[in-house]
Amino acid sequence: MNEPTHKFSWFILGCAWLVALFLSVLLQCVSPLLPGLIDEFDLSHSMAGFLYSLPILMIALFSYPLGIASDKIGMEVAVGLGATVAILASLTRPLSSNFSLLLVSTAIFGLGFALCFPNLPKLVKENFPQRLSGTATGVYTTGMPLGAGLSIALAKPVLAATGSWRTVVVIWSLIAIPAILLWWLAGQTSHKRKRRTHSGAVEVPTNADPIPVSPEGFLRLVLISGMLLSLLNLMFYCTLGWLPTYLSEKGWSPAMAGAVTSTVSFTEIPGIILLPLLCDQMGKRREIIGLSFLLIAISSGIVALVSHLSWFVSPIFGFNFGGVFALLLAIPAQLVERDKVGRAAGAVISIGYVGALVGPTALGYVRDLMGSFSVGFLILGFVGIMSTSLSFTLPGSKFPRS
Repeated sequence: MNEPTHKFSWFILGCAWLVALFLSVLLQCVSPLLPGLIDEFDLSHSMAGFLYSLPILMIALFSYPLGIASDKIGMEVAVGLGATVAILASLTRPLSSNFSLLLVSTAIFGLGFALCFPNLPKLVKENFPQRLSGTATGVYTTGMPLGAGLSIALAKPVLAATGSWRTVVVIWSLIAIPAILLWWLAGQTSHKRKRRTHSGAVEVPTNADPIPVSPEGFLRLVLISGMLLSLLNLMFYCTLGWLPTYLSEKGWSPAMAGAVTSTVSFTEIPGIILLPLLCDQMGKRREIIGLSFLLIAISSGIVALVSHLSWFVSPIFGFNFGGVFALLLAIPAQLVERDKVGRAAGAVISIGYVGALVGPTALGYVRDLMGSFSVGFLILGFVGIMSTSLSFTLPGSKFPRS
């Protein structure tokens, strides 16, 4: 018989969704505010770009060591502490009187984000059976693109109404506080349920631990998953960052180029939900991930060679970007023992965000060198094909049905 999933598991998953949503809002709200920051602090575009990417750098550098720490202090405390640090740092950003102080507060925000991120797979591990781990990961992951989309869409109207980028950041930070308080409440309840579980008073449905793997097997799993996430992030951030400019160079209006690119973000959400659900039902992790990478590769080739079909392939981009992202984040919860999930997820995320850092810069360099983005998108197609091959080195995922 399939074991039931307690209502509290879905409640704490909803709290995690809110945390992911608001941290993503605060992460991405800087992007549409950059013109104001450039004017106020007299920044070059490269320095403004560094400010935007600084939290991603912190995620890449610190997710692994903070994942190890979270395995010791517990998932509930780590997520609550990380989110609290991120919110407080975000509230200090508008108080910055110079660019150096803004950099420091932004770096601390990224540090808080890095403490939260590796623990979300652990939440799934501790609250959901194996057959629902991909689905549960997909649920909380939808908060990330939704938060990014909301912050980008609403930043300009709020900025126009308030006249200050500082006010925009303060508003988003204050709105996020109730979600963090709700997480702390859910965390206390989770601790009480764990104590009752140990005493035999209540049964909490959790993933059964897999057969322990050797240190070499653990390292191989983390490296492959992290490399795939890094390649995925490289293609994703290159597409989101440079597709509008590429289409504008092809004669598209800025509004149409932006609409095509926003479609990529919007269609991530159904992919995040449906591909993990399909994987849970079919037990075909590596096959689904491999096929998705192949579709991304084909879409990149189409954009490079037949740019007027970008409207057609943008939903394919988004659906598969989102779905593979959720499936890769689910791997630590599915394949690693409970006491190592935090460090495994942290290592995967640290490796995985290297691609987000280097990809857009590398594609910009190719554009400067070749005089066109077409070659760059063809290269992304080859990266997708390489990722397809690497996907089949992942373990399979046939889950027990009874």
